[in-house]
Amino acid sequence: MSMFFNQFSNQELDPEKIKLAEIQFSAMNTTFNTILKSCLEKCISHEGYSEAELNKGEMTCIDRCVAKMHFSNRLIGGFVQTKGFTPERYLEHYRRFKEEDA
Repeated sequence: MSMFFNQFSNQELDPEKIKLAEIQFSAMNTTFNTILKSCLEKCISHEGYSEAELNKGEMTCIDRCVAKMHFSNRLIGGFVQTKGFTPERYLEHYRRFKEEDA
């Protein structure tokens, strides 16, 4: 028996759920990279790196920045969901994306 034995291997995979998971992963990845870029630009000086590691002030700044951005993202996402916003209805480029994948 392989140590990679998957007890769920005989289950059917729904292609629609897989596609949704890929879209959600892509959206979260984009959000993460945007937050990271914004916080790094804000918190780390651009005059050249004097040390190989972040100092305490830079670490604190990045921690706070990421926490604020993440909280804001979740807050806005929750608000949008309560208002019934759906990408299919309001985002034209999302419709084109879905049509290309079909």
